[in-house]
Amino acid sequence: MTTVWERTSSALASLGVPYAASKLQIGSGDYPDLFMVYFSLPSTPEQFADDKETLRSYTMQVNIFSRDGLINLPDVDGVMMAAGFTKRNVIEIPLDIETGHYGLGTEFLYSESED
Repeated sequence: MTTVWERTSSALASLGVPYAASKLQIGSGDYPDLFMVYFSLPSTPEQFADDKETLRSYTMQVNIFSRDGLINLPDVDGVMMAAGFTKRNVIEIPLDIETGHYGLGTEFLYSESED
């Protein structure tokens, strides 16, 4: 069974943009012009049967950072939705003065049966 983290990683890999879980580790300290970071927000059980959890929802947030602004970004929505996620909240991340990156965070919901 594919985990929600594997599902997210596989979807983002198809974009050909540098990405990482939780934090992009840069040896030289110079971030690429375009990169993505994803992480899990608290997950919640959705359904129970016979005192057992049968359905759980996971929310993965994908942040994309670009020095060129927030226009013409890779199709994160498309690859995540094709991987079975539902698009949720979107938030603009303030410009990082140190690196010069603009950011956009999008939450994606995935429900998984616990059978």
